[in-house]
Amino acid sequence: MSMKEYYKDRKNQITTLVFLITMLIACAPLVSRYCINGHDLEYHLLRIESLKEGIRIGRPFLRVNTLFFGNAGYASSMFYPDILLYIPAFLRLLGLSINFSYHIYVAVCIILCYLTAYLCIKKMTGSSYGAMIAAVTITLSQYHLDDIYIRSAAGEYQAFIFIPIIVYGIYNVIYEKMDKPRLFVLGYAGLLLSHTSTFVMCSVFGMAVFIIYFRRILSDRKVLKRLFVSVLVTLLLTCFYWLPMLEQFMDSTFYVSTPWMQPEDEAVNFLNIFGSQFPALGYCSLLILIPRIFMKKTGNDKNLISYADLLIFAGALFAMLSCDLLPWSVIGRYLSFIQFPWRFFIMSSVLFAMAAGLMFSAIIGKDEEAEWEFKETASSFMMTKGSLILIFVLVINGISGINTLSRGSQGYYDYSDDYYSYKPYTANVIAGEWLPDRVKDKESLVEESEVMISDQGEKIDHVRVGNTIEADIRSDFEYADVPFIYYLGYKADLLRDDGSRKELRVTGEGHNGMCRVYLKDMGTGRLKVYYGGTYLSALSSCISLLAFITVIFIGLRHGKKAVKEKK
Repeated sequence: MSMKEYYKDRKNQITTLVFLITMLIACAPLVSRYCINGHDLEYHLLRIESLKEGIRIGRPFLRVNTLFFGNAGYASSMFYPDILLYIPAFLRLLGLSINFSYHIYVAVCIILCYLTAYLCIKKMTGSSYGAMIAAVTITLSQYHLDDIYIRSAAGEYQAFIFIPIIVYGIYNVIYEKMDKPRLFVLGYAGLLLSHTSTFVMCSVFGMAVFIIYFRRILSDRKVLKRLFVSVLVTLLLTCFYWLPMLEQFMDSTFYVSTPWMQPEDEAVNFLNIFGSQFPALGYCSLLILIPRIFMKKTGNDKNLISYADLLIFAGALFAMLSCDLLPWSVIGRYLSFIQFPWRFFIMSSVLFAMAAGLMFSAIIGKDEEAEWEFKETASSFMMTKGSLILIFVLVINGISGINTLSRGSQGYYDYSDDYYSYKPYTANVIAGEWLPDRVKDKESLVEESEVMISDQGEKIDHVRVGNTIEADIRSDFEYADVPFIYYLGYKADLLRDDGSRKELRVTGEGHNGMCRVYLKDMGTGRLKVYYGGTYLSALSSCISLLAFITVIFIGLRHGKKAVKEKK
């Protein structure tokens, strides 16, 4: 079908127009040569610059990012997945500015959020109207826009892309005998590689749903088998991330183990949950669900409405978890990982929007049942029921979105391309949660990143080459404190004057958490210190790569089989 024929169809005209209107509203603040500021922006820009540097030196998947703390290194990539941040990192490598690269990345995330919500509801219901309603509601939801433009919380607004896939994947398990296990795998794997806290929330949500429907799931061995295999495949695909992270936690203690703020201090007042000031869900999330009061579970749409009810109930529970009615002074110690209770709004925003998509799909009907052409009579010009509902949803969400953007701007700043060449700016790591607790003075790390010192208190001349420090060593040194913040996986080699090579022991006993390399009785030579990773991290990467290749191979094989069956 040519583009001209495609746009002759009224349905395609409407879906394209709604998409463009939604993008115009959601992406409007990005149309600037300056970078829109947010609470966490500088940290995420620093992550992007560090990935760019890793690619430039030929180490694109380096888990300890060298640019942080004046090149002392920080394991951001070890604990915080970077999967989509490679987009702006490659754009930076191509010469695009920091500001433009980041704005393109944000726009890509917004577009993907809309598309995943649209496609999931469309596949679940067969209704383009319902799909547009869900996509518009999620994309323009107050918390989604707040995440982007007030908080600059990259991990969270990436999570909005994958939660709709999980919602569809769970529906597929319950009502469709899990005939599309790829949904479960893609949703949970993508979410784990985007934002760990939200992954935990979605895992709890998934387990709760499976407990509710355990009889239905247990009674079907085929579904049980597919569910088990899908969980296993998800774990294998993502073990390159979570296995090395767990290994680090087993070896060291980090700042994250000591909460830098208390959840009880950030709980939202109950009356403000549906308010308009950050942090809040916004009134639109409530308005969009009102029609459910007047609907009945009947006919072929019974499953859709039942699942919509489940999503509404779960969304309401997550919203309640954010407020001060709960005894956060007690439960905060067990849920300290959440940090801010209003982070539960991410779940409520998506669950309410997906429920609205299912609900209105039942009202309007599938595409073949819905009317797409306007009716013209002698007395009046009539719009279809679906168009009226869609316009109502678009207007309400549009007003809410514009209001959110107008009162939520954090201003703009022009980040120069050499911004992070100034070492003090490389220490913008918020609370520094992934610093080892051996680091006692975070503020002095940048200054200490230039100092390599021997056991005798003598400063040692050294050079940095990529992610490596090299220095000439004397035979009377017992150890040297090298200006790399220590993480399990640092290695040191000594190329001795006689041509032999010796691997040296590296620990985190150096001053202020730096690497200490032991040199006693090793002789003279050229010392080389670098982050080389661990055997477990190398093994986990191989497992994930093998799992990925296997999944692609099986997918292509099934695709060819499906094409043959169609013919």
